[in-house]
Amino acid sequence: MTKINALQKFNKYDTHIRHLQTVYLDSHGFEFEDIAEWTGYAVTTIQSYIYKFRDLLDEAKKIFYHITLKVKQEYYAGKQYVYLFKFYEKYHGVISKVGMTTQLPEQRLKQEIKYYRDHGLDIEDAKICSVIDCGEIPADGAESATRAHFIRKYPKAFKKNDRFFGVDVSVRTFNAIVNNYLNE
Repeated sequence: MTKINALQKFNKYDTHIRHLQTVYLDSHGFEFEDIAEWTGYAVTTIQSYIYKFRDLLDEAKKIFYHITLKVKQEYYAGKQYVYLFKFYEKYHGVISKVGMTTQLPEQRLKQEIKYYRDHGLDIEDAKICSVIDCGEIPADGAESATRAHFIRKYPKAFKKNDRFFGVDVSVRTFNAIVNNYLNE
C-alpha cells in the first residue's frame, strides 16, 4: 500500500480521508488550529471528530507516512537560540513562554521551572515546543518579533518576561514568525 502525507490538504469531498487525517494528526500532538487548517474543518468540528472517529486511528496509521514532531537536534552552549516553552500550572492552565538563550534549552527550561516554583506557581509539567538556532543574528530580534505578535494577539494574557498566562501559543505560528524574521 502506498502511504500518503498527512500534512496536506485534501479535496473537500474526500471526507473519509479528512476524518482519518483528523484523528491521525491529533494522535501526533498537533494543535486543533493546525489540524483545522489542513483539514478545512472548524476547530469545534475537529474537537468533536477526534472523539467521534477515534476508532479510525489504526486505519489512519496504515495509510499515512509516520510523522515525527520531535526531531532530535543537537544544541551547543553559546549559540543564539529563540524558544517557545509551555508550562502547565494547576490554577492557570497553560503558560506559554517565548524567550532567547545561549544555554542548552533543557538547562534554560529547568531555570524557568525553578523561577515559577519560587514565585508560588504549581508547575505540573513543562514542554520544550520549539527551539530555533538564529545563527549569526542575535536572538533578541526573533524574540522581540514573536513577543510583539503575541502581545498584540493576547494583550490581557501577557505578563512581564515574555509569558502568556492561559494561552496555548501556536507552535506553527511561533516558527513562522521566527523563520520570517530570520529570512527577511
